[in-house]
Amino acid sequence: MGKASFSVGKLTQHSQSHINRENGLNYAVVENSRANSFNKYYEYDEFLQKAQDRYKEKVKQNMQNSAIVNIFQEAIIAIDGHHTSEDILDLFFELKQKYGGHELISLTIHKDEGYFTKNNQNFYPHKNILKKEDNNWYITQDGLNGKKPEDFSQKVDISEFSTVLTPHAHAIFSMFDFSLGRNARMQKKDMMERLRFVATLLKMDYSLQKINKISNNDTNLDLKDSEEIDLNSQMTIKNSYLIEINTQLRAKELELEEVISKLRVKQSMLNDILIKISQKETILDELNTEMFMKEEDLENLSNIISMKNTTINNLNLTIKQKEFKIDELDSKIYGISQTMAI
Repeated sequence: MGKASFSVGKLTQHSQSHINRENGLNYAVVENSRANSFNKYYEYDEFLQKAQDRYKEKVKQNMQNSAIVNIFQEAIIAIDGHHTSEDILDLFFELKQKYGGHELISLTIHKDEGYFTKNNQNFYPHKNILKKEDNNWYITQDGLNGKKPEDFSQKVDISEFSTVLTPHAHAIFSMFDFSLGRNARMQKKDMMERLRFVATLLKMDYSLQKINKISNNDTNLDLKDSEEIDLNSQMTIKNSYLIEINTQLRAKELELEEVISKLRVKQSMLNDILIKISQKETILDELNTEMFMKEEDLENLSNIISMKNTTINNLNLTIKQKEFKIDELDSKIYGISQTMAI
């Protein structure tokens, strides 16, 4: 029974290249590729569009860019040789029921990868042993780690080495939950419980399995390698939690940056509006001043008109008096003219 492992990280081009065994990233130690498998359940674009549509329907706004770039994750799951893709598919179904999310995008199982051992030393592909194009295995002259293919110059007979297989699954998945319309969230305790849950479902060992230290009188190199492997074994679970927390933290940081950017745009729009309001208020003040002046002019004109009307009334009265005087004179003139005629 192997030890359970469910290490989650952001899906990267490097991890995708390893899954697809592109760019020379092939860690196979045996010719057993027929035991491997690959299943695709969604196209990336198809799932992303479906998630964005559901998010907009549920949240009433577009999905943040930070959520889009972090929507896909990779889980590296330790398995035993008898496990199949159906076992992992069932596992994700149960994880989805228990925690939400865990929508499986694709699943790759590698059963031909691992490492070699010889004289109490471990040899890992692309680290301290390399298979070249002539199908032979090579190590470095000093037996230490190599960085470039040229560093691996000493040909070895691989049949003299013991082979240790490390079967595992690469699960590309998303924590987006279609029933919620957003990502399902997991706390640290949920992640710890998830690993125990995975171990139970896959019938694997949950407890940390320490690797015994190996004594070597000739060199301390093997002992140091053993201690490093032992520490790595103990830290696998914590690293898994840390990676997932960091992924969630980075997503929140990106979301915060996007919100701040939008806030700056809104602040700039608000400043423009305030400037326009200030300009309008200035124009309004000028119009009010002009209107006040016009009202004063109007009042002055009204007073002048009133005075003119008074003058007209007085003139009318004078005219009437003069007309009455004329009538009197006309009457006297008529009387005199009649007397003179007799």
